[in-house]
Amino acid sequence: MRRLCALFLLITCCFAAEDEAARLKEVAKGIRDGDQAALEPLLELNGEKAAELVLSAVSSNRVGNGLKARMAEIVANWPQVGPGRKTLFDWFSKHPACGDDELLFFAQIRLKEARGQFWTLLETLKGEPAKLRNPHRFAIAVQALGEFQDNPESVVTRIASMLAPEFPHVIRACAADALGGMRHVKAVDALIPFVEDAAIGSRAVRSLYRLTGLHFDRDAPKQWAEWRAKTEKIDFKMLAAADFTEFLKTQALIKPVDDTQIDMEAFYGIKLEGNSLLFILDVSGSMDADGRISKLRGQMSNILNVLASRPARLRYGILTFSDGVDACFPRGGISENNDKARETAQRFTGRLEADGGTSMVAAFTHAAQKVLPDANLDTIYFLTDGDPSDGTPEMVLDAVRKISQRHQCRVNCIAIGEDVPEKFGEKSLLEQIAALTGGTFTRVK
Repeated sequence: MRRLCALFLLITCCFAAEDEAARLKEVAKGIRDGDQAALEPLLELNGEKAAELVLSAVSSNRVGNGLKARMAEIVANWPQVGPGRKTLFDWFSKHPACGDDELLFFAQIRLKEARGQFWTLLETLKGEPAKLRNPHRFAIAVQALGEFQDNPESVVTRIASMLAPEFPHVIRACAADALGGMRHVKAVDALIPFVEDAAIGSRAVRSLYRLTGLHFDRDAPKQWAEWRAKTEKIDFKMLAAADFTEFLKTQALIKPVDDTQIDMEAFYGIKLEGNSLLFILDVSGSMDADGRISKLRGQMSNILNVLASRPARLRYGILTFSDGVDACFPRGGISENNDKARETAQRFTGRLEADGGTSMVAAFTHAAQKVLPDANLDTIYFLTDGDPSDGTPEMVLDAVRKISQRHQCRVNCIAIGEDVPEKFGEKSLLEQIAALTGGTFTRVK
C-alpha cells in the first residue's frame, strides 16, 4: 500500500511539473510577444523556475518597461517564504552591482532580505549631493526602503535628509515618496516643511495624506504646523498612493474647479510650477486646424512673460516635434532663466508652424537621451492633438515610464481638441501618461 501511495505521489508530482513547465512556456511566449495578460499565471507559478524566467526577462533589453513593471507587481505578491523569492534573493546577493532594470525590480518587490543591501548602497553616498554620479541608483535604493513601514529611526532620518534642495531631484522625489510609507513621527516632521516646494511639494502632500489621512487646501504650512503643535501621538493611517488619488477625485466632485477663473500663470490651465521645466510641443500638420498653432504661440508667449518674474535659478527648455524633433536651446536643451534665453525662446516659439507627422516616441526618446541626463528636470509639459505616428501607444508609455523611473519627472499632459482618441485602455494615452508620472491631465476643446 505504501508503495502504491509513493508511486501515486510521484506520478502526481511529474504531472504537476509538466503542467508548470507548459504554463511557464506560455508565459515566456507572452513576454516575447509583449502581452501583459500572459503574465497572470505567474501569480500562482512562484517557484524557482518562475523566478529564473522573471530574472531573464527583467535583464533583457528586448522586454518593455511596462512588462517589467507588471512582473514586479506580481512578484511583490508572492509568498514571503518560498522557493521563488529565495531564488531571487540568492541572485541579488551575488549581483549587488546589477543593472538599473534589475536594481529597480528588486526595489519594487518588497524583498525583506534585500533591505540591508539597499541600505549599504545608501551608505556609499558621499561628497557633494549635486555632484553625485548615477543619482538614480541611490534614488532606487531610497524607493526600495520606502516599501517597508518598520524602518528604524536611523533609516528614516537619513532619507529625510535627502529632501534638502541640494540633492538631485530624482533623489528628493523618491525620498518624499518613500517617507509616505514609513510609520514614524520623523517622517511626518520631515515632510511638513516641503509641502509648498515647487518640485516635490505635491509628493510631500501625498505622503502626509498616506501617513495621517489629512489634507489641507490653503495655508498648508501654517495648518500643518498648527496640527502638529497640538498632536502628541500621531494616528498613523498608512494609506496607499492610490487612496490619495481617489481622495482628490472626491474633492473635485465636492469642490469643482471654477472654469471662469483664468490663471495667467498657467499653461492651458495647468499651473506653472517646478524648478526645472521642459515643454514638449506638437507642431504636426493637424495643429493647423481651428487656430491651434496660433493659440500655442500665444500660450508660449504668455509663459515666457511669466518666467520673467520667476527666479533666475529656474531652468527650462522647449522641444517641438512633427516628423522630427527640434530644440529651442543648443547642447543639453535647457537654459537658465535670463533675458537672453527668453529672447531666444520668444523667437523660436513665435515662428512655430504646423506641418508633418506626430513623432511622439521620438520626442520622448530625444528628451530622455539628449535633455534629461544632466538637466535635473522635475516637470514636463506635453501637448499634442493626436496619436503617435512613429509607434504604438505602448511604445510611448514605455518611453515615458523610463523617464519616470530614472528621473522622477511628472508629465503634465494637454490634449487638444475633441478628436483625441480614447481607444487605448480605459483612459486615453495622455491620461495614462499623467497618471503614470503623477502629472496633471487636461483636455482643451
